[in-house]
Amino acid sequence: MAARYEQLLDTAAQFATREYPDVDVTEVAHEAGVSSSTAYRYFPSSAHLLLGLHRRQLLELRNRVEDRVAASRTDAQRASALAGAAVELFAMRLAQPAVNSCLDELVVPADHELSALIGEVDELSWSVLGRLAGDAERGRSIVLVVSGLVSAVRTGRLMPYEAEQQLKAACEIVARRRVARAR
Repeated sequence: MAARYEQLLDTAAQFATREYPDVDVTEVAHEAGVSSSTAYRYFPSSAHLLLGLHRRQLLELRNRVEDRVAASRTDAQRASALAGAAVELFAMRLAQPAVNSCLDELVVPADHELSALIGEVDELSWSVLGRLAGDAERGRSIVLVVSGLVSAVRTGRLMPYEAEQQLKAACEIVARRRVARAR
C-alpha cells in the first residue's frame, strides 16, 4: 500500500507543474500504473493529491533544515540557512503552479475536511522555517512572504531573481529581529 501511495505522489510531482484545473486524479493514477479506485481511496480529489505531495516535500525540507540547524553555530549562519530554506520553498512553489493554487487560491469552508489538510500543510511549512527563524510565528511570516513573491512572479510584477533577493532581505530582517530580542 505505501508503495502505491508514494508512486502516486511521485507521479503527481510531474502533474504539479500544470495549472490546478489541469490535474486529474484519474490521469495521475493511469500514469502511475495504479487503479483509479486505489488513487481515489488515498486522494479523494486533486487538491488532496497535490497537498499530499507538498506535505511530503515539506517533510523532506524539514530534514534538510534540521541538518542546517545543527550546522548553524552563529546567528549569521542561521540567517543564511533561513534564507536558503526559504528560497527552496519559493522555488518549489514557483515550479508547481498546481500546488501553489491549492495553497493560495483554493476556497473551502472552514468545516470542510480539506480545510484541515490545508491547515496541516501550512503549520508544517511555518514550523519548518520557524526552526531557523526562531519560532513558528516568524516562520509563518516568511511563508507569507513566499506566497506573495510567488504571486508577484506569476503575474509578471517581479522576475524570479528579484523575488529571491526580496525573500533574502525579508529573512535577514526576521533574523535581525530575533538577534535584537535575544539581547
